[in-house]
Parts: sequence; C-alpha cells; structure tokens
Amino acid sequence: MWRWLRSREGRGRGAAAAEAGARWALWCEAAESGGPADADALLRRLLALPAQGEPYERDAALAALSAAPPRLLLRLDRAARRTGTPQAAGGDVLGLLLRSFAPDGRVREAAVTALAARGGPAAAAGLALRSADWVEPVRARATAALLARSAPDEVAAAVRVLLRLAGRRRTGALLTDYRGLLCRPPYRRALHALAVDQDGPARRFGLALALEVGEYACGELLSTALHDHDQECRTLCAQRLLDLDPGQAARLLQARDAAVREIAVAALPLDVPATRLVAPLADRARTVRATARWMLYGRGEPPSAVYRRQIARAGRTTPARHLAGLAAGLGECGDAGDVPVLMRLLDRRRPAPAAVRRAAVHAVGRLAPRAELVSLLGPLARDSDPGVAREVFTAFAARAAGGIPPEIRWLGSVRPEPAVRRAAARL
Repeated sequence: MWRWLRSREGRGRGAAAAEAGARWALWCEAAESGGPADADALLRRLLALPAQGEPYERDAALAALSAAPPRLLLRLDRAARRTGTPQAAGGDVLGLLLRSFAPDGRVREAAVTALAARGGPAAAAGLALRSADWVEPVRARATAALLARSAPDEVAAAVRVLLRLAGRRRTGALLTDYRGLLCRPPYRRALHALAVDQDGPARRFGLALALEVGEYACGELLSTALHDHDQECRTLCAQRLLDLDPGQAARLLQARDAAVREIAVAALPLDVPATRLVAPLADRARTVRATARWMLYGRGEPPSAVYRRQIARAGRTTPARHLAGLAAGLGECGDAGDVPVLMRLLDRRRPAPAAVRRAAVHAVGRLAPRAELVSLLGPLARDSDPGVAREVFTAFAARAAGGIPPEIRWLGSVRPEPAVRRAAARL
C-alpha cells in the first residue's frame, strides 16, 4: 500500500515537473523572440520564484534558461538595468544568475564570486556575460573564472555568449584568449563538443578551430562537406579537404551544395579534359557554371563551343536538368548566332521538358536581337508551363517593352498565374 502511494506521488511530481518545464520553455521563447515587455515579464516571473518553494519550478526555470538561445541572457540583463530589478532570492545557480544582472555593482561582484565556485553551463554563461561588465572588478573576476573552465558543456555555453558579445569594446581580447586555450590538449574534448554544437555560430567557431589544429581526418571532412546541414561548415570542410587532397574534387562535385561544387570545380587542375567539365558547365547553379567557364577561358578554349556541341548531341535520354543547364550556360556566354540552337529546344512539334523550355527562353531573351524578340518568343506566351510564360514576359519587359502587340499584353494580363501577371504588368 505504501509502495503504491509513493509511486503515485512520484508520478504526480513527474507530471508537475514536465508541465513546469513546458511552461518555462514557452515563456523563455516569448521573451527571446518578443519585445522588451516580454523580457521584463520573464524577469518578473523569475524573481517571483520563492527560494523555498517547489524545487522543480526553479529547476525547470534554470533548464529553460540554459536551453534558450544565448541572446535571452543579454535581453534579461538589459531588462534588469532598465527596470531597477530588486535582488533575487535563493543561493542556487538560478538565484546567483539573477543577482548577476543586478544594477548594483557590488551585488554583481558577489554573484560572480559565488558563480565561480559553481559548475554547469548556466554558471559559465553567467560568467561569460559578466566578462563584458562595465565595472572593472566584476569584469576581472568573471574573466579569471571563465578561463579556468574546461568542461565541454561549460565551454560551449561560454562561447555561445562570448560570440554575441564579440563586438563590445569591454570584452577586449577575451574571445581570442579563449580560442588560444581551446587549442591546448586539455581542452580537446571541449573543442570536439563545440564543433558539433547545436548553436550555429558556436559550431562554426569550434569547427574552424578544429580544422586549424588538425583535428579532422579526410573521411570526416568529406562526410561533413557532403552532408552537413550548415552551409558554412560544409564549405569550411570542403576547402580544408581540397587543401589536403586535391584529388577529392571529383567526389565533391556530387555535393548538393552549390558552394561546395563551386569550390570543387576551382580545385580541378588547369589541364583537366573538357569532357570532365561538361557536368559543371551544365550545373543547375549559375556560380558553378561560371567557375567551369573560367577554367576554359583560362586556357583559351571558348566554352560556347562546348555548349553547342553538347546541345547538338542531346537526345531523348538526356536528363532534363542537364539539358536545361546547357541552355542556361549557352545563354550566359553565347551570342546572337546561338539563337537558332536554342530555338530548337523550343520546337512545339517536339516539346522539351518545362525546365528546358524555361532555360531556353531565358537564354533567347538574353541573346536575341531586340527586333526579333517578339517574333521568337511571342507564341510561347501561351505555354502551358507558367514558368515559361513568366520568362517570356520578363524578357519582353527587359528588352522589348515598347514593341509588344496588344494581344500579347492582354494575354499576360489574363493568365491565371499571379507570377505571370506580375511579369506582364511590368510592360
């Protein structure tokens, strides 16, 4: 009987703790993304927590603050100075963290001294915030305590805040000093944790530092360059990988990220055969195509000739994305003599895929003489694909706005697609 009652009581406390955690997470989110009044409201709720109340309330509040974006601490610090906050209750980390926001410098200094003796990411974040304090003794105590911490979770919490304070004059060279510490062997575990942190700026900071000290193998670099969710991390690892092994450029050409593919094309040897440049020349990203063309220009080969040959060789089995890239590339480097080549892709007797027609219309709009634009592209204003029609009216607006027949203008105004009507309205 007693065991059953204790079990039921435990389940009740667990549900109450979960409810408190959700409530504080919601309040922290509102304060972080809202206005000053939301930050003031959160600060009042934190200060209203009794020191001897339900422990799960204070634990939930501290956990929500630790999990929130680091900008929230900066907002609470400003709110405390703005409202003249009374001193917080409690000798735990939450109470000390709140007292470190106090307008009175002596209260902040005492809170920093106490936080220096406490562990955990919340204490480290509070010390990092006070390392930019406007009172020198507070700033010195916080900086000294911060530089003595090496636990991975504490280092990550401190770096998240320090990166947001990097533009402040009072922080001095603290971030540089912290960076130097992380390069030392006792901090390598913290550096590895920082390189996979969920906070974007902290993760990029840690990854760049890990690459600098040589903590990544080629396999890890390749995997990160191909699959990481952060573009800056992908490009950092791609560049480092190619510095170590230029032969990996072929693997990086298969990346989903256009910036990585661009880096890979630039890393190819200057004497790379033109056949290996066909895929980059027809890439779906304009920057990748431009880099591949630069490779050919650099050795005196006109890329337009490659585009013409590849379009002439295209057949029914040619992927639409590849053919669309060829058409777009030819439009970027060709001349008026290439218009017939592109118009073959717009033959209504053998309609090409919509992506190919869109690219071909865009290229014709760039290359065709102004006097011929309407006769070449006018019939395509009725195309079933709205993207093709939008490209037609965009080309007319850019280069032939004065000579558009009224029936084509009317056709653009009655198309059901808003994007096409907006393009036609520019005429």
